[in-house]
Amino acid sequence: MMINCRKTLLLFVVILYTGIYCKAQDKVINIFDRKDDYSLHPNTWSLFKTNDEQLSIDSLVQLYQLGNFKPVNTAVYNAGIARKQYWFHFAIHNQGSGQTQLMIDAQCSRINELELFEKTKNGIRSLGKLGDFYPFEQRTSLHKNFQYALTLDKGEQKDYFLHINQVGHTFLLPLKIYKDKAFEAKVNRSYLSDGITYGILVFVSIFSFLFYINTKHKLYLYYGLYILTSIIWFLGYFGLGFEFIWSGYPPVNSAITATFSSINLLLNIQISQVLLNMRATHPYLYKWGNICKVMLAAVAIIPIFVNLNTSSFQVNNIYICLFLAVIVISIVTVLISLLVTLMKGSVEARFYFSASIIKVIGIFNLALLEWGVVGATYYTETMLQAGILIEIILLTYAIARRYTSYKLKTYQKIIQAQEIEKANSAKEIHDSLSGTLTAIRFKLLGLSRNVTSTPAELIEEIDIISDYVSTAQAEARNISHNLMPAYIKDHSLNRIIELYIQDLHKKITLKAEKPLDIHFISQYSDEDFPEEVRLNIFRIVQEIMTNIIKHAHATTVTLEFAYRKKNLLIIAEDNGVGFDPSVLNEKKGIGLRNIESRVQLLNGAFHMSNGKKSTSEDHKNGTRIFIRIPSVQHSNRDGKDY
Repeated sequence: MMINCRKTLLLFVVILYTGIYCKAQDKVINIFDRKDDYSLHPNTWSLFKTNDEQLSIDSLVQLYQLGNFKPVNTAVYNAGIARKQYWFHFAIHNQGSGQTQLMIDAQCSRINELELFEKTKNGIRSLGKLGDFYPFEQRTSLHKNFQYALTLDKGEQKDYFLHINQVGHTFLLPLKIYKDKAFEAKVNRSYLSDGITYGILVFVSIFSFLFYINTKHKLYLYYGLYILTSIIWFLGYFGLGFEFIWSGYPPVNSAITATFSSINLLLNIQISQVLLNMRATHPYLYKWGNICKVMLAAVAIIPIFVNLNTSSFQVNNIYICLFLAVIVISIVTVLISLLVTLMKGSVEARFYFSASIIKVIGIFNLALLEWGVVGATYYTETMLQAGILIEIILLTYAIARRYTSYKLKTYQKIIQAQEIEKANSAKEIHDSLSGTLTAIRFKLLGLSRNVTSTPAELIEEIDIISDYVSTAQAEARNISHNLMPAYIKDHSLNRIIELYIQDLHKKITLKAEKPLDIHFISQYSDEDFPEEVRLNIFRIVQEIMTNIIKHAHATTVTLEFAYRKKNLLIIAEDNGVGFDPSVLNEKKGIGLRNIESRVQLLNGAFHMSNGKKSTSEDHKNGTRIFIRIPSVQHSNRDGKDY
């Protein structure tokens, strides 16, 4: 009876142990001749999490056999921010017709440490320790991701245990198995796709920088930097940078993604503010965007000064949570800005919204992915590359459209200014020259009808008519001079301004107006500008002096020309009454608009401010005007835009 009880108990233990062991077993990944790549489907692999960094592989195998591993129910494992050590198990069975060479491909370039163990009937051996904590040259396969080479004989089955140390960092594991030739083909396709993507981005970035150099519009500088930071961000995030550029510097690889993704989003906000004119149309959103830019700059700087590879879990966890929170807040800010501007019917907003919505959704999803909130796929890199290409195409079109619209508006302002100048000239002809000619006509009619006049009276009348003719000539000369001074064509720019100031002094004296002391200072060499550029600069100076005479009530004006770094700097300062900036922002006069239009036509920059503060309370500050014009100008002889 005792023997039967012992047999029953022993049978129960065997059945229980067998049940536990069977429960621990994963479905085997079968390798066939006709298939070249294999994904780890749900229940084909399992995992075990532990805080023990020194856990041996023998102890781990025992834990697996006791059923302590839990099935992985997804093809791509996403843990969010890892808090423990991870161990994965999967088994491979070669059911092909002969020996098979395989590659285990961990398709994530941002794994700190990983080590693969192979278990056969002869024992357990390590296939090597990899990770981006180590120099790139230590890898057995020199590729942006992490690979292990396997060999299975016909009918052979092996168990594999993969150890991952990603504590304090975001953890994503897309694991695939390839036959060796299929892996080579996949790598070649990947490099081709990367080359096309980054080649297009580099081309558009260089084009934007050249456009900025030509136009001096900062929007194109921001856009070029935006694309450049996108390139560096992607190179860091997907491993190509560590493979080809900073392969010997693991801390750089850890910092590059967070730093440049933050700078990239900062530039995205800056572009949206400029392109959508947020400062004028939505000042509150503009201010909130500036706050987001400060936060992004802060999270971009931290990895430069803090080595996250050697930092504790608490430090890494706090930084990653802060980083992802700032990213999400900034993305929401960009999205709200786009939606608010879109509702107002802005054409630029439509294109910018179409360009940005794909990337906004992609980055938002990526942030949630890094947090472990949403599931992962094998195609994260492909989708982000496609998204950035679509965004760049649409955004480039939107910016090109804005440039065309901007140039059209500039030409319209110039034409409007010319029409105003014509109207002023017509008024001046009507009020002065026409009146003088009318007086001459009536004098001649009176002289012809008055036949009784004595010779002395006739001479007196002729002298009066002669004076009228002289006056008419002077008025005609003044009008002609205002329309196109004779010295424009034959003199350098400095000499043109000198002659203009001399004429201005004479006019002020003749009209008995309040004296105005004008000082003209020219530093360094006199650049040789084309005639049409000299004319535009002359008109700018003429408009500045006209505004000072009419509105500033000044007694002294200093006009300075300086040639520095291939730019003409025009600085005009007076001691007049100054201006109210709030009134100027609301409404600019025709004269100021004319100046701005001509400066924009010359690809220059215009800034006006109150001058130095006066010690007297009843005397205002005067006005200071600063203008920068590139000394290398392209004339439009062929009628094309530049």
